[in-house]
Amino acid sequence: LRSLDLSGNNLADLPRNIFQDLENLQYLNLSGNHHLAPVPAALIRPLARLQVIDLSHCALKQMSGDLFATLQDLKHIYLNNNNLQEINDGSFVDLWNISSIDLSENQITSIRPGAFVNIMHVRRLNLRGNQLSAFKGEFFNTGTSLEELDISNNHLSYLFPSSFRIHPRLREIKAANNKFSFFPAELISTLQYLEYVDLSHNQLKSIEELDFARLPRLRALLVAHNQLDMLSEMAFHNSTQLQTVDLSYNHLDRIGERTFEGLVRLEMLNLEGNQLTELSDLIFERSKLQMLENINLAQNKFEYAPLNALQRQYFFVSSVNLSRNKIRAIPADDSIMVNIKDLDLSYNPLSEGAVRNILNEPKTVRALNLAGTGIVHLEPLETPFLQYLNLSENNLKSIDADVFQRTTLLETLDLSSNHLESLSDLAAAWPKLQSLNTLDLSNNSFEVISQENFENLEMLRVLRLKSLPNVNRIEKNAFKHMPNLEKLEAYDLPLLGYLDLQGILELLPGLEDIDFEVKDASIGTEQIQPAKHPRLKSIGIRGDRLKTISSGTLAGLKSSDLTIKLQNTSLTSLPPALLFPVPRSSHLTLDITGSKVTVLVPQFLTALEDRRSSMQLKGLATNPIHCDCNARALRRWLPNSHMSDVECQSPAFLAGKKLIEVGDDELTCDPRRMTTTTARSTSQYMLKSSSRLVTRPTPTTTEEPMIIWSLEPTQAPPMKIKTKAPLMKAPIMSNDDTLIIGIVGGVVAFIAILIIIICIVRLRMSNVDYHNGPAMIGIPPMPMGPGNVPMNFKGAPTALYAVPPYATQNYATLPHKTSSIHQSTQNLSQRGATQNGQNSYSTMSRMSYFGGTQQQASPQSNGQQPYIIYSDDKVYR
Repeated sequence: LRSLDLSGNNLADLPRNIFQDLENLQYLNLSGNHHLAPVPAALIRPLARLQVIDLSHCALKQMSGDLFATLQDLKHIYLNNNNLQEINDGSFVDLWNISSIDLSENQITSIRPGAFVNIMHVRRLNLRGNQLSAFKGEFFNTGTSLEELDISNNHLSYLFPSSFRIHPRLREIKAANNKFSFFPAELISTLQYLEYVDLSHNQLKSIEELDFARLPRLRALLVAHNQLDMLSEMAFHNSTQLQTVDLSYNHLDRIGERTFEGLVRLEMLNLEGNQLTELSDLIFERSKLQMLENINLAQNKFEYAPLNALQRQYFFVSSVNLSRNKIRAIPADDSIMVNIKDLDLSYNPLSEGAVRNILNEPKTVRALNLAGTGIVHLEPLETPFLQYLNLSENNLKSIDADVFQRTTLLETLDLSSNHLESLSDLAAAWPKLQSLNTLDLSNNSFEVISQENFENLEMLRVLRLKSLPNVNRIEKNAFKHMPNLEKLEAYDLPLLGYLDLQGILELLPGLEDIDFEVKDASIGTEQIQPAKHPRLKSIGIRGDRLKTISSGTLAGLKSSDLTIKLQNTSLTSLPPALLFPVPRSSHLTLDITGSKVTVLVPQFLTALEDRRSSMQLKGLATNPIHCDCNARALRRWLPNSHMSDVECQSPAFLAGKKLIEVGDDELTCDPRRMTTTTARSTSQYMLKSSSRLVTRPTPTTTEEPMIIWSLEPTQAPPMKIKTKAPLMKAPIMSNDDTLIIGIVGGVVAFIAILIIIICIVRLRMSNVDYHNGPAMIGIPPMPMGPGNVPMNFKGAPTALYAVPPYATQNYATLPHKTSSIHQSTQNLSQRGATQNGQNSYSTMSRMSYFGGTQQQASPQSNGQQPYIIYSDDKVYR
């Protein structure tokens, strides 16, 4: 065995000899076992040939100094996303073949000198996302071959002279999101291999002369989101390989004319989010810059587009972003505007003439963004190569079909957030736009979407129809002419009373992503029909009318990456078997943002736990969680789910508290406890099993503490309150176990039913045999009577046993011995003579033993057998 992956389980303990016979193992992955810590050195000591070990996401709090002492073949160590607080001396010793060490996203506050010993061949060290306040060269006992160093997202405010000295081959330094107010440039001046420096999101005030100069291989410098208000003209002198400079979101109000001199390979310059009002006409002189292609000047204070400066890069500049400035005018005959391929002028107060100069003059522009520029009317576009056009957030009420007469290559058209009143005029333009694949008509004013509105759009792939406040009808065949549609968004339609979702989806077999609003109270698989849409990867279900979702709604989904969104619904709970039909091999994302789920039942949490390694739950914190006894299982599940922000919305005394911080004793269904005063300054509880008083502080507004004494009061007997036993954590049961139990239960039930049927059949057969069996000697067959045999004591000296003629059942009560036939016949004759013309009735019935009416003289008169009377000294019932 050379590779072993045990990641994403719930392993809490491993026997120390479990890897005893795996001396050839090279790859071991134990990540994602949140209860595994600590990991003893003896556990992995037998793995002498191990090259890669992954212990990320294992909640490790400390690491023994000899953990990797015997693993000299190690090349990659992953200890990221744990709770490590310190790296001790000798933690990484004599790892001659080590290539990368990942210690990111821990809580490391200090690294001891000598923590890294004899790791000369290490190339990547990741310390991102810790709490380091210093990074020194003394952490290493010798020089290294380190090429990539990531110390971003720490608390560093100063670098020592030795920080980079022993790493002469550094190519990348990532130090973003720290507290640097000054960066000592001399520390990197000797790094001749340095290519990438990221100092964004710090507190740098200025870049001084020669700070990033004479770095012959420097290609990218990122200093965005700082506090720069001064940039020296000699800051980048002779850094001839620099290709990307990001100075965005600073306080620069001026850029010197010689600032970019010598940067002959500069391709991308980002000056967004500063306070620039103008640029020197010579700042982009061809002798200084020869390859500038992309320049971002958005969110500055330009009132006039700096086209003269851009004119110097006429042959190379292809992308210009001037959005969110104060530009009103654009000249008509400026040659630079003709050559730009990607132009963004959105959210500028453009004049009508400026819009005309942009749209109606011949240009080679491929992507044009004019969103939020106040456009009221469109004239025919003179942009034959246009592929992307954004006209959203304007004041368009109608668009003539001739507007797109020459834009036959258009692929993406965004007309959202306008005031379009009808789609009929626009539909006449579709035959000209044969390449259109993305169309956004959201947030407009039209009322009807009919079949004719989308004819001749066979190539359309994406259609957005959301936030349409006036739409009251969508025809079933409205999407009939878009057989290649892959993504459909149709939600936030308040006036739409009914949406034939099933009929719409039947016309779109190629859908991969659907996001729609449900107008029914429930939804199931018959509406979505996932089995008929094998390409579905994302399903979004919205609508405040939706209150229930069936367990089989997702049956038929087969994609390896699935996204299920149940957003802004009225669902109060999720079916336990909702995820059962989804393949276990799929990576699933479930988003319930904005719904009304009050609690997740234990069965559903078990399903989530069963898919922990391949599933992600989002949006639970936006639901109104009700914290009573039913929320105990959810509270126990939260610590390992990385959703510690889930708060209680009710009851009132727990509102606003994080569920993970609420104890099981507070999660109660006792109505008296739930109606008590909401918050108290100090809640004191006396435990029943001890005399110790436990005090729990809580945020409050009342003055008196609530005290519950363990001693019984003497004045009045205590009220007995039946409380539920605390919920025990349900054993985690997989879907396979559930299936096996179901099969066994079904077989047992079938066998039991079969036995019952056999018993009934045999009982009926035995009754028939008894009824038609041989008669007693000398006694003719007679019908048997039900229950207790009725008897007549009138005028009879002894007890008589009789079987009445009205008996229809198959059982009777008989004497323990019989009289002779002669005696019985004689008694019968005497009995009939004495009661001629007088009926004798049974104690159980009003029918006479000797006939139902007076006209029946005797049994012999109508051909029936005589009644057989038995006499005895005892009475039997």
